[in-house]
Amino acid sequence: MATTTVEPQIKLPQLPTRDLGLRNAPAFPIDVAGMLDTLIRLRIRFKQREQALQGLSKVYTIGGKTARAYDFLIGHESLEAKQEAQVKALREQLGHNTLEIVPTIVETIASRTESAATSGGELTQLPLDDPRQWSISWTTFPDVRALGAPHLDEWAATVDVTQPEKATEAFWPMIATYGRSYNLLLPQKVSDTGQWRELFGDAWTPTFDAAAAAGTLYVIDLRIYEPLTPQVIAGAPRFTPSAVVVMVQDPTTKAMTPELIRVAGGDNEPTIFSRQRSTTSASAWVYALQAAKVAVTVFGIWLGHVYQWHLVTAAMLMTMFENLSPKNPVYRLLEPQSSYVIPFDDLLVLGWDAFPGIPPTSIATSRQFLELVDRYAEGREFFDDDPTSTLERFGVTEADFSVDEPWDQFPIARDLLEIWEATGRYVDTYIEHAYATDEDVAHDQEVQRWIAASGPEGDGNVRGLPAIDSKHALGRVLHSIVYRIIAHGSSRLYRSANPALTFVANFPPVLQQATIPHPESTFDNAGLHRYLPNTGSIGAMVYFYFTFWASPPYTPFVPLAGEETDLFFDDETSNGALIELRRFVAEFIERVEPDSPQVWQWERHIEL
Repeated sequence: MATTTVEPQIKLPQLPTRDLGLRNAPAFPIDVAGMLDTLIRLRIRFKQREQALQGLSKVYTIGGKTARAYDFLIGHESLEAKQEAQVKALREQLGHNTLEIVPTIVETIASRTESAATSGGELTQLPLDDPRQWSISWTTFPDVRALGAPHLDEWAATVDVTQPEKATEAFWPMIATYGRSYNLLLPQKVSDTGQWRELFGDAWTPTFDAAAAAGTLYVIDLRIYEPLTPQVIAGAPRFTPSAVVVMVQDPTTKAMTPELIRVAGGDNEPTIFSRQRSTTSASAWVYALQAAKVAVTVFGIWLGHVYQWHLVTAAMLMTMFENLSPKNPVYRLLEPQSSYVIPFDDLLVLGWDAFPGIPPTSIATSRQFLELVDRYAEGREFFDDDPTSTLERFGVTEADFSVDEPWDQFPIARDLLEIWEATGRYVDTYIEHAYATDEDVAHDQEVQRWIAASGPEGDGNVRGLPAIDSKHALGRVLHSIVYRIIAHGSSRLYRSANPALTFVANFPPVLQQATIPHPESTFDNAGLHRYLPNTGSIGAMVYFYFTFWASPPYTPFVPLAGEETDLFFDDETSNGALIELRRFVAEFIERVEPDSPQVWQWERHIEL
């Protein structure tokens, strides 16, 4: 059984989120010993991905400057020296008396009003000159360039103002095919068009009402960013636009075509771009598609991935450690996969600027991150994060995105539902064996105490947890937790990042200008690229991705010695269910990475 950095039934200190005005966010436990351990492990991890970063060796000429990709993306400063300085700064903050750690973190959050990140030099401040230059972030070790070459023209066309039809055609398939690590179950089927007609005003036409009546109108609604203000980070502006995308689906092919995009945020008036109206130029439409992709990517990083898979899980594990004894069946199920997530999240907030590998979004401080999380959590309940709940709430069914095979037009939904079903089988088998009757569950006082402590009236501040009066009720909660941990493991795979995500224009994390162009304005590719991530932002995103796929997990979910080794339990039934889940994961990896299956890259715990 895996060990943890936290002793069972010892109360962890927490970030006083409610005192900071954050009423909706789940609890944020603090594990000082775990943070120190994680810092040591991160230093090793940085070394492990060094060869992949050094593979950024192709020579480019950008903005009249000629250099290797590494110099444009990472800059002049020694990466190793910068990482060491960042880790040292964090260790110094953790060097206080343990009782002073929480006040230190609170002071850090409250006092930091702007980013302290620095530029890597002139070469990292440049917009790209040409759409094909987005391949700058494909390493030659391993050879992502060769892997991505068949897609280069297709993906470059999405940031070419002369090919708006290509950008339009690629918008939904990119999200639907490659957004698994970002948990991008975003489209909502529209039946009542009232609020959307009002939002889009004169741009709304009867065509959209007809599509809604036919069940082929969808919306991606990411207005949550409108309170965000643009920031200056690492010497350059960063802007996260709020976006609403209206898409119409072909009833036969199930292809989704974006037709209207509303972009807002900062000091801008909300601006509506239309694919078909003469009031929107081709170049402005390509800008709007990219702005929408920024909104999608920022959701994926901080809300789809970190909130749903990290933060809620950490809160539930914290209350588990505080309320369950090591012999409790629930503890025995969750503890083997409970390490690392709490201290990693702590370091994320404590060292927002100092923590290596923060994605280059416009979220400049940990306070801004926590405020975003708190807005997202308002009215949100525990089971809302489950993929089945999300799809049901958005009115999306398998038939909506299936032509030849189930979910073949929304592959990440298929993938996440497969993981959901596999983890459900594992948990159901375990619960059926651990508890003979519903009464046994209802009378498990430790479990009752855990659920009470996890809710809004307890330490966890997680809403929507059910009364645990049956095996089914307990199984639902445990299924949701185990799913989050297992699903997170897929983000560590080589093909989860390469070549699609490392072609950063596919999932851009930021806009570098805070003004929204007029829909009728026209500009060339150089003008478009001044809005898009600059070389340094591309480099920061690559740094982030490489940490996931170019370093091995601390502990793989499937043991190197085989699925039937390093078992968690002392009975054949539970271990049989664990072996079945491991075999599912191995087969899943072989399906999504048939040419280079990384069976041992899927992590057991949430590490990053």
